[in-house]
Amino acid sequence: MPPPAPLPSLVVALLLCASPAVAAEPAPAAPSLLHRSSLAAVLAQRGTLQLTPEQVKRFEQADAKLAREQEAARATQAHPEDAPTGNPAGKPPGRPPGGSGPGPASGGPGGGMSGGKSRPPPPSRSSGPSPTELLEAQLDALDTQAFLAAVETLPEPQREKATEVASRHREQVFEQREREKAR
Repeated sequence: MPPPAPLPSLVVALLLCASPAVAAEPAPAAPSLLHRSSLAAVLAQRGTLQLTPEQVKRFEQADAKLAREQEAARATQAHPEDAPTGNPAGKPPGRPPGGSGPGPASGGPGGGMSGGKSRPPPPSRSSGPSPTELLEAQLDALDTQAFLAAVETLPEPQREKATEVASRHREQVFEQREREKAR
């Protein structure tokens, strides 16, 4: 019997990487195993796409770099106080630049009995995307950027097939997110 192909070991590795996230969440009715990225989905189809060892290596390197970038994006979202905000040092967020506090001269809501305190933002915003949606959009953009950079090195026939694989993967990700929102 011939030795097992490298594809099963990749699938096992992907399952092991995904298993802690699955164990931490409640079990869905029908768990779907999606690849971590569009690049990983293409790598899983390396035999079908007839990728050369050099192409596989480039995709693996691009996928590893993408994983680091996505982890950094998740960490930034989890700890927004560590992220650069664009506010000058020492100025609390929400205070107009050049102002010393609420009042007509600083563009605040007016002097009076506010006691020099600014109003906290409303507890929930009905307009605009949620932090989760913003993170998903950022992760999707990173995935797309990494995929497009990697796929441009492929010859046209492989590029078309790899794009189809990545498109199917992205559709499945979108469908899974929609199912999770419906819960």
